[in-house]
Amino acid sequence: MKKAGLLLVLIMSVVMLPSCNNSNNNGKDREVTLYAMNDFHGAAVYNKSSSELGILKQGTFFKQKGKEKNTLILNSGDMWQGSIESNLNYGQFLTEVMNTVEFDCFTLGNHEFDWGAEYITKNMNLKDSDTNYQTPFLASNIYHFDRENLIVKDHADELGQEYVVKNLENGLKVGIIGIIGTNQITSITSGFVDSYVFLDPESIITRLSDKLRTEENVDVVVVDAHSSADEMLAECVGITNISNKSNKRYVDAVFCAHSHQYEATEYNGVPFVQSGCNGRGYSEISLSVDKDGEVSLVTNDNHRSNTSEIRNITSYDSKIESLYEKYTSETKDIGCKVLANINGSLSQSDYSGDGTKAILPNLVSKAIALEAISQGYEIDLAMCNKSRSSIGPGTITYSDLYKALPFNNEIYVINAKGSDIINEAQYNSICCINPDLIESNKYYKVAVIDYLATHRNVFRIYDYFTDFEILGKLTKEGSEFYNYRDITADYLLKQEGTINASDYTTKGQFVLNYVQE
Repeated sequence: MKKAGLLLVLIMSVVMLPSCNNSNNNGKDREVTLYAMNDFHGAAVYNKSSSELGILKQGTFFKQKGKEKNTLILNSGDMWQGSIESNLNYGQFLTEVMNTVEFDCFTLGNHEFDWGAEYITKNMNLKDSDTNYQTPFLASNIYHFDRENLIVKDHADELGQEYVVKNLENGLKVGIIGIIGTNQITSITSGFVDSYVFLDPESIITRLSDKLRTEENVDVVVVDAHSSADEMLAECVGITNISNKSNKRYVDAVFCAHSHQYEATEYNGVPFVQSGCNGRGYSEISLSVDKDGEVSLVTNDNHRSNTSEIRNITSYDSKIESLYEKYTSETKDIGCKVLANINGSLSQSDYSGDGTKAILPNLVSKAIALEAISQGYEIDLAMCNKSRSSIGPGTITYSDLYKALPFNNEIYVINAKGSDIINEAQYNSICCINPDLIESNKYYKVAVIDYLATHRNVFRIYDYFTDFEILGKLTKEGSEFYNYRDITADYLLKQEGTINASDYTTKGQFVLNYVQE
């Protein structure tokens, strides 16, 4: 009798065991809610005039949301680069915030490479001081590359994982794949990515989706993409199809980034969402999974104008506040340094196209030209690309300049072909020293930021300056390198009185004169 009773108990236990994919289901639909930020660009400080909510409000918001059941928090890249508060510590500040918030993933963007891959690895290995939590870095389509022989090698594990799997309280398993757009390798100073390649996202996503569905038994597959919805639909539309292996859609939702647009669209029932940039909003997608494992969309919102929940936060998470005070105190004195005063605004570029708008890149080009001459280079002109933001009117601080020129681009002096100069002058700002007309088949000395000078396309061929020789680069005694921002800062400090903004409209020396052919 005892044996029979024991056998009955065992049989009942087996019968009552829940299936692996339907735990806590009870025949009811289950939901997962995902929140994401994208292209934060170091916007740590609250700025009401530009609607930048700052890391105290944003971080507290995401940490609160992350504590809710069946909720995941994503970051779609370009987190660090963009302000003195983040740049001076190479993203460590904001990585520590991510670890405190406990982001479920962080997908690398192109600007994560702006200081070199070693800083990505360094930040990836950081742990929260209290919990030891490490935000999973995702880089599924970034592989090592032999540029000399054009051979794709193994996955770049030192930069991130291919995917991460999260188990929710309601029993759902969610797989997240992180990718970066293939062409974005051209948006990075070439020397920083010589040993890497960004592979076609669609083939990577479909392969990993099949693995997640069939081997990891996930219920939901999400893509966290540092690529816009438009780009994803143009290049990766196949990810919205049904897989022959899993008989499920390859992906159930896609979070987007990179273009700084507000996007919220659907294709084949798959939502795509992106929420601007600089912490002005956030993205939200909610999905429902029924008893048969079918996934359906509940919410797809970029919260373009509905950020009151964040804006109304006045009591901040104590750990985030402590990190904020620590790192902003380290940069405050440097950032508050007054460089100059200006009687008008200098825009980031001349969108009007008629040359009447005063623009910061013209001032930067002049600063570069004069510095090159002072260092003994007999240049014909200087060139730089557009700034990230405008400055002025009024007092210009180093922090203001840092936000407008956040990159550490050095200045190369090159001997370049006239035809390349003429072509690049259409898209960039120049300051001419030599008044002679530029001729296509002659060579000229140009002081130019390294990003433009050494730019290569996806095939690793020089495509901005196709025929050039590097003659040297601008340096400063006591400095490891002398970037275009600090060259501009030194130029501003030398100006006497108030700077006249109208001196930097696109006319005179800021216009390239060349022989028409």
